[in-house]
Parts: sequence; C-alpha cells; structure tokens
Amino acid sequence: MKLQKNPNYWSCLPTAFAMATDKPVMWFIQQIGHPGAEEPYDVSGLKAGFHEQECIEVLQKIGLACTPIELGPTISPYPDGHDAKPIFFGLGLEDNWARFLQHLNETRGVITGLYRKPSDPEKIIGHAVAWCGKEQSVYDSNFGGRVYPLTEAYKYGFIPRCFWKLQRVNNGKLHG
Repeated sequence: MKLQKNPNYWSCLPTAFAMATDKPVMWFIQQIGHPGAEEPYDVSGLKAGFHEQECIEVLQKIGLACTPIELGPTISPYPDGHDAKPIFFGLGLEDNWARFLQHLNETRGVITGLYRKPSDPEKIIGHAVAWCGKEQSVYDSNFGGRVYPLTEAYKYGFIPRCFWKLQRVNNGKLHG
C-alpha cells in the first residue's frame, strides 16, 4: 500500500479508499463524479464531502465488495433508531475488539471513525484511514500522511468505529 495525501480537508474518505485499492486519489474522486466541495449546509465553509455509498459504487465497478464491520454495533426496534442498545459479541467491548481485529487480519480496507484534533480536543469530526492487514498498519492521510499501528490510533487522535472490509468479486462470487 502506498501512502497518499488528502487533496483537501474533506477528502479523507476517498483518499483512504484510493490507498486501499492502490488507485490515485484524484482518479478515485473522478470516478465518484464530484469534488465534494459543495456547501449544502447552513454553516459557512462546511463542505459536503463524500459518503461511503459513493465509494462503494466505485469499488463495485472495479470488482470489489465492501462489507462494514462495526466495532460497537447497535440495534433498535424503532425506525428512528431511538433507544438503541449495543450488541456485544461475547461478554463486552473487549470481545467486540477481538472480533474487529479478526476481520482486520490479512485484509485491506478503510477504517472510519472520529478524529479529535490535538489542538482543539473539544472538536470531533469524522475521519477515514486505510488499513493494510499484511503490514498491520494504518495509512492516515492527515497532516501530510503517516503510517502507524492501530494500537497508536488514539495517540494520533483517531477513534475507530467501523472497518469497511474489501474483498475481490469474481463472477458474482465473493473471494477473500
């Protein structure tokens, strides 16, 4: 996997998917079909950015399936999601981590989560990084790019929430 830099602050998601698929980030963004620079919100300067579903469309075109593996999934009987209860695979969050790490092993993909700026710990924003299971390394496009083990994610302000696991699809069948 090759480390790539974000072209701007709102493009960490397509940058992470570009790294995970060994594609240039600008090629990946072109496949999505827009630069993510629109400002549809009532906050000046807040960009639309990108959604995982847009990236999945690109992945499907290049023969990859993408499965979300949540670290802390929840379930609710209500359509609006209120009163959601956590799901534990075993006895608690430690078992959820074990399951999460098992999916990371020897695979590639993107880990989405939250980023807490060291300069402003009260400000938390969404963030995405690429994952290379063979190297057991996070490829983070923040701050010009850096590579680190997942155990150091919190040191860099990244809080993992979901792994978007990539798998090659051949003739409509999944292969690991």
